[in-house]
Order: sequence, then structure tokens, then C-alpha cells
Amino acid sequence: MHSDLLTSWQQSLQDDLDQIERKNRTRILRINEGRLDFASNDYLSLNAGGRLKMLLEKQLAAWDGPIGSTGSRLLRGHHPAFERAESAFKEFVKSESAILFHSGYAANVGVLQAILSSRDTVFCDRSCHASILDGIRISGAQRHYFDHNDLNHLERVLNKRSARGTNWLITESVFSMDGDSPDLQALVELANKYGLLIYLDEAHAIGVKGESGNGLACENNLSDRIAVRVFPCGKAPGVMGAFVCGPKVLGDFIINRCRSFIFSTSQPPILAALLADVIELLPSLTGERKHLEMTSNRLRDGLVSNSLNPGKSTSNIVPLILGSEDRAMRWMQGLQKKGIDARAIRPPSVPEDSSRLRINLQAGHSTPDVDFLLKELYTIAEKETK
Repeated sequence: MHSDLLTSWQQSLQDDLDQIERKNRTRILRINEGRLDFASNDYLSLNAGGRLKMLLEKQLAAWDGPIGSTGSRLLRGHHPAFERAESAFKEFVKSESAILFHSGYAANVGVLQAILSSRDTVFCDRSCHASILDGIRISGAQRHYFDHNDLNHLERVLNKRSARGTNWLITESVFSMDGDSPDLQALVELANKYGLLIYLDEAHAIGVKGESGNGLACENNLSDRIAVRVFPCGKAPGVMGAFVCGPKVLGDFIINRCRSFIFSTSQPPILAALLADVIELLPSLTGERKHLEMTSNRLRDGLVSNSLNPGKSTSNIVPLILGSEDRAMRWMQGLQKKGIDARAIRPPSVPEDSSRLRINLQAGHSTPDVDFLLKELYTIAEKETK
């Protein structure tokens, strides 16, 4: 009986994998092969440029604490390094509190599950990250989705849909597959008009947006108008973890009610110490941010001048929208043959018929690097027309 059940279960898994394979959407893990990197999220090149390694070596030389945390932070897993990082970060982003989670996914799923209930209503951008969508779904809140960055559609939804409990507007500072940003000032005004609290994920803005790299809300002087801000640290900061920021009572509530915080082993405290060093470093990287803006504009202008479509990107994430999945895969493979790593993004990560190359500019990219990429993209485009 057990053997039959096990066999049947394994076959059901294989059937699902076969269905993915028939659509040519099978995911596999690959070791990076040393190509010119336009795929990773190392936006400030803190990894590629060796700065993180130097900071870590300096920390290790003086470190006398445990390497592993040995438990959740409510048990034996707390350490002064966490308090140092959280204190530095809340000052950096102008917040009353900052609580460090071990990942952005855990932060979004856990916090949304904790602060929302079936009595509440959520209005969410359709293009928000899976961790946000999962957190909303698990919470049981009534949910409505509006077209990506379309405030007119959002207002129509607000006028048509019934709302109950506490009403939330959920969006991101920079969207990971489009590289665009919402009109945050207009969103704040809309939230005020309709009585909404705002939840903002700043994963792709931290380190890049804002005069000091402290995100889109700070760049627009709106940090005090956002109820909850989440700052995953695996992109520009280059490490791991995520800070959840808001009023002091939010921090206290998370420690007492957020299951992904309470029941997870905390990240190694040496990484929290490293994060504190990165937070201290970020304001000084003005030159890197300006260079990133310059190369991103150069890439977008180069694409548009050759009738290639970068969408509405306004950041260092520049999509090349190609339409079909097969076309996106061909272009990715063509670049790989020339030593360039820019990944094809296909449904369900993006809508049908909007498959693309997702090109991530990094501070370590030189102007010749960008021009080399453009040259190879032009070559692929030219071959398609023949």
C-alpha cells in the first residue's frame, strides 16, 4: 500500500514536470561560467569589485562571536550585531524601527500575513513580487489588483470595489522585470484621498535610489507617508536579509506576531555585522550611482535608436522586450555565444507575449561593456531581418 502511494505521488510530480517541459519552461540550476555579467543583482558591484570581501575579512579578523546564530532571535539567536545593523538602518532610511529578517521573501510573506486579516482589503499592483502576492493570499484579506503602475485603473478599482477593514495599497519602488517605478507622490495623494495605508517594497531601490542610496521614499521625501517599507538586502547591498521599517509599534508587533520571524533561525550574526558596514558605506557611493545612471541611459538610448524596446525602464534594470518565448531564448543564447550573460525572462514571471531579456546594469560596467552588449544585440537583430 505504501509503495503504491509513493509511486503514485512520484508519478504526479513527474507528470507536472513533463507539462513544464512540453512548454519548454523547465528550470535548472547552472554554475556561472565567467561571462560578462548583465544578469546578477550586484548593482553597485560590491561583490564583483571585492569590497564586500574586504569588509568581511576585516570583520572576521576581529570577530569573537559565534558563526552560526544557533537559534531564533527570541531564543539564543540574538546578538549585538543585529541591534547594531537595525539601529544603523533605521537612521539611514529615516524610520522609527527596523527589524532584520533572513530574507526578503520571509519578510514580505511573514509581515503581510501578520498585519493583514480577512477583515482587511488590499489593492496591489499586478506586477508585485511573488513574496508579496503569496503574503496577501495567505493572509486571507480581500484583494483587488490594478494594472501595472496605472493609477487611473487603480482609482477605477477603488471606486468600483467594496472595501472593508483597514485598506492597504501595496507596490514596489522599482519593479524587477520592468525597471520602472510608480509615481510615489501621486500614490500618496491617492492613498490619502481614499483612506489607504501604503506598503512599499524597496528591494531594487536600496543602494541605487536616493541621494544616499536610501530608497525611493527618501528620494521623494515621503518616508513618513509610508506605513511599511521593506528593504531586502540581496541586490545592491550584495549580502542577504531584509529590513522591515515603520513605526516603533510595528517592530514590537513583528517580534510578537510575525511567524516567519519568530520561528526561523536567524541569519549568522557575522552577516548582520557585514550589513552594518555596508549601510555605513552606501552614502559614499554617489559616484557609482551616477555612473550607473549614465550607463543605463546609454543602454536605453542605444536600444531605442535601433528600434528595440526597453519598455518604460527608468532604472538600471533594462528589459529588452521581445514578445515570444522562443525569440527571447534565441537572443539569450546568441549573447551567450559572445560571452555575455543576460537572461531570458518568460511567463509566468512576466505576462504572456512579453518575454524579454532582463539586462541588469552594474556600477562595474564600463562604457565599452555597454557598447559591446549593444553591438551584439544589433547583430542579432540584423540577422533576424535577413
